[in-house]
Amino acid sequence: MGVIELQELIATLFSRKYALLTRSGSFALITAINASNAPKGSSVIMPASCCPIVLFAIQMAGYNVILADISLSSLSMEVSDIEEVFDDTVSVIVAVHGYGHYCKIDEIVEFAKSNNVGLIEDACLAYGGSYQGKALGCFGDFSIVSFGYDKPIDNLYGGAILMNKECDYNNAKVFLSDNSMAQFNDMEQLAKLKNRFSGFIEEIQIRKNNVAYLQENIRNPLFTKANYDDEVIYWRYPLLIKNRACFLAKAKEEGIVFTKHYKSLGELQTHGYYPNAAVVDEQIINLFVRPETPKKQLIDMVMFINDYQDE
Repeated sequence: MGVIELQELIATLFSRKYALLTRSGSFALITAINASNAPKGSSVIMPASCCPIVLFAIQMAGYNVILADISLSSLSMEVSDIEEVFDDTVSVIVAVHGYGHYCKIDEIVEFAKSNNVGLIEDACLAYGGSYQGKALGCFGDFSIVSFGYDKPIDNLYGGAILMNKECDYNNAKVFLSDNSMAQFNDMEQLAKLKNRFSGFIEEIQIRKNNVAYLQENIRNPLFTKANYDDEVIYWRYPLLIKNRACFLAKAKEEGIVFTKHYKSLGELQTHGYYPNAAVVDEQIINLFVRPETPKKQLIDMVMFINDYQDE
């Protein structure tokens, strides 16, 4: 299977007409913004709680970033958050499915259409999941996915841009042909990525089972569990806990690993404050749910959380 065949497979998996491989998810985003023909120097709205690389990629592409707060129920930016910051400088919205939980992407699609702005769906943490029966990665003018570390397909290299319009596809091809740094050009990695896709459905089901186990068995009322349904495929399972520092210190003593992504991107602004993003910044912990996560690790995390008492 060569590049063209793998791109066709990826497009089919995400119910798209076209897919193009890129060096990374970041370069997929940079390619999508440029392919959208958004005026250079215009503004791009993105959530204040997500991987900071999204912000840096937008800036590298030559655009101004406008941050919007998130919903604590979806951990994603929703239409009401976009409306709070939308102005006539905005040319593109980047809708990120936070932590793998879908945003209400159909509502954001309608908002973007009614305001005549482009929409890029960032499904880098969420692909394999769905929304209203449709695969995440099939919404918006463009979608982007990543095959980097700890993504649903963890290949440590590569990304892809997905679209339906031939003009967008041609624009993206032109950008990639003119920018060698953005190109997927490692044939050894191509073979590895092809193999990862061969087990994609099985790995997603394992991830889903791991999430379901945590959702069912974590019962400590000190922790706020994430919203969950059968369409959600979490990147890392998120919990909110007050006095997080105390919890993490005790976990470290027991040799149990949790992470705490993501910090509020409002901290990068002089006058930026986003209340819900700040709550996530201060309280979130993440539990690994990737297919390689041993069942014993899941059990140990659940037992430690359920036994935890704040002092």
